[in-house]
Amino acid sequence: MWRKILLSISLSVAVFAISQDQMQNQNFELLADDVSKNGDVLTATKNVVVYSQTYLITADKAIYNQTSEIIELFGNVNMMRGANEISRSSYVKINLKNDTLDFETLFMMDKDLEVWMQSDESNSDENYYHTKGAVVSSCNVKDPDWSITATTAKLNKQSKFLHLYNPLFRVNLPLVGNTPVFYLPYFGFPTDTTRRTGLLPLDAGYSKSEGIYYKQPIYFAPYNSWDFQTDFQIRTRRGMGLNNTLRFTDSPYSYGYFSFGGFRDKDVYRQRQSVKNSNLQALKYKTHYGVELFYDRNNLFKDYINSQLQEGLYLNTTILNDVEYLNLKGRGDDADSLVTSKLNYFLSGDDHYFATYARYYIDTQKIGSTYKNKDTLQELPAFQYHKFSNSFVLPNLIYSLDVQSHRYDRKIGVKATQYELNLPVSLHLPLLDEYLTFSFYENLYASHIRYDNKRISAIKSDKDKRDNFVNNYHRFAIHTDLAKAYDSFFHTLNFGAEYILPGINNGDLSDEFIYDLDGKGYENFLAAEHKKQEIAGYVTQYFYTSNGRKFLRHSVSQSYYTKDSELGNLKNSIAFYPFVNLTLFNKVEYSHLQNKIVRMQSGINYSADKFSIGINHTFRRRTDAKHDSYLTTNAAVKLPYFYKFLGAWQYDLERDYTKMWRLGLAHNRKCWNYSLIYQSDYEPVTTKTGSATKRTQGVMFMVNFYPMGGVGYDFSMQKDPSSVE
Repeated sequence: MWRKILLSISLSVAVFAISQDQMQNQNFELLADDVSKNGDVLTATKNVVVYSQTYLITADKAIYNQTSEIIELFGNVNMMRGANEISRSSYVKINLKNDTLDFETLFMMDKDLEVWMQSDESNSDENYYHTKGAVVSSCNVKDPDWSITATTAKLNKQSKFLHLYNPLFRVNLPLVGNTPVFYLPYFGFPTDTTRRTGLLPLDAGYSKSEGIYYKQPIYFAPYNSWDFQTDFQIRTRRGMGLNNTLRFTDSPYSYGYFSFGGFRDKDVYRQRQSVKNSNLQALKYKTHYGVELFYDRNNLFKDYINSQLQEGLYLNTTILNDVEYLNLKGRGDDADSLVTSKLNYFLSGDDHYFATYARYYIDTQKIGSTYKNKDTLQELPAFQYHKFSNSFVLPNLIYSLDVQSHRYDRKIGVKATQYELNLPVSLHLPLLDEYLTFSFYENLYASHIRYDNKRISAIKSDKDKRDNFVNNYHRFAIHTDLAKAYDSFFHTLNFGAEYILPGINNGDLSDEFIYDLDGKGYENFLAAEHKKQEIAGYVTQYFYTSNGRKFLRHSVSQSYYTKDSELGNLKNSIAFYPFVNLTLFNKVEYSHLQNKIVRMQSGINYSADKFSIGINHTFRRRTDAKHDSYLTTNAAVKLPYFYKFLGAWQYDLERDYTKMWRLGLAHNRKCWNYSLIYQSDYEPVTTKTGSATKRTQGVMFMVNFYPMGGVGYDFSMQKDPSSVE
């Protein structure tokens, strides 16, 4: 019997000598309470510990053959490899010559991703772990919610990619138990988050009018600086399409993507649509395509000027021939009828701000019309210089400066170029020992507008191709902030009044509108900042509980135009928080001139651990005869076994139809989640006579297994295109 410390030293020296000749071997050390030697064979029992630069192993018993350089470990073998990988087995054999391992009844887990694998037999070489009778999951080891059993499997040590052969997917269903779901000859997935080339989760479904739907994304990741994804889709009764996305980071300060693709309808599908809806309502285009470019960068030129400056370049543009490009691409959000492309650039310091902007609009409701988007107004481009607020002569005398130019362009219709100057100056004086503050604002606004093609506007005038407008107004304001603590709550009150006196007012732009060829008036995009002689007052107050929780916010404002002897719109807003998880709110704007409410939004939202609900109503008056009125609701109820029942409803009260409703069931656990949802919605389409809508109803099933990813299935039925107006 040797003492433990002497064995550790002698064994360490012996193994180290071997590794001098074979560099791939590792320097192991063996410690145990009882050690015996018989020739070249060492046997260790009781508190056996084996460790090296790679492994830390504990076992009930160890046998080391100095000649064959093989260590065998028996009973409760626990191994840590690196920082994350841990395993437990009944037997392990380690060959020091070639660094191979053999296991029996192995259980292995990655601590970072919490993925575990269990097998009857396994062995390890330089590149792979090979197993027989494998079970894989990321859920609880005892009765996992999901698991995959495979006849054989292998795990790449470097890439952490797991290959499963003859895998059988099982789900632990409530009241049923461990149930086989489906079988594949082969299945593989990464067990870490490293980017790699491969197949992404597929999307599949069925539509009554479009047939079986299948989309398979393929992902290419050859370099860390860029990757490429191609999404092939087929709809058996409609056609097929392809969308491609290139993502890139060209510097440490920027990233972006370039996306392009399209979908081509079958002739038989178009003929079927024509028969159902007549030629006037058939889809306008056979091919639906589009291009998208996104780029964001926060360092472009500033290092050549001053690295302390702030800089930003933002580009987000979409060009398409049909709104169906967005529908068929499968966007998660609702497609807006107005597709906006934006280009923004700014360079800013502590005192100065320079920027340029551009906006390009595609109104998808016009695509099917005669003029398409030729009469849609574009802003290409706008320039801005802004001088941030600063004191002048006196510390409480503040001024700022803003200069802008706008070029409004289109192929058909009135065009214009506008130059604007805005120069506000303010003086702030504390009064009555700072209980009150008096403020005086002097504002100068000037605009020069040059029109082109004005003679074809609704005004029918080819003169006055240039307009100049100068406006000056004075604003006097007084306000105060008060606060008082009561026994059970705390109250803050801010109220004030202001008087606006118009000054210089040369020129008038208020009646100049730009019209499209259908005679529909746009909002006055050249509107200057008009100010009437006005008296206004406002009050804002907050109530807090004794422990500092806000439970009421209220604000109200009212103006009066003295010259016109009429009241401005009354605005009132209130939000009540009786409990931490309950909110009631109302915002209303009332027109004294029309004697009607012109805008209102109300709602109640409750959110708790077991139940949440939201009911919101939005009202906006467009004209005396037309207004928008929408009711939206959503609710969710948590059920036992990590289930949740959810629903949503959107109703157009003015047009008296349901825009969308949804009911579903979701199961959410850390290791997996799935949802089954039925939804009915309207989607925009482009027909030969213009924009229309179609009702889409369907069942969507989505499942996600951590960390593999998920699959989505959609069973839908589409009704014929029609208008909801």
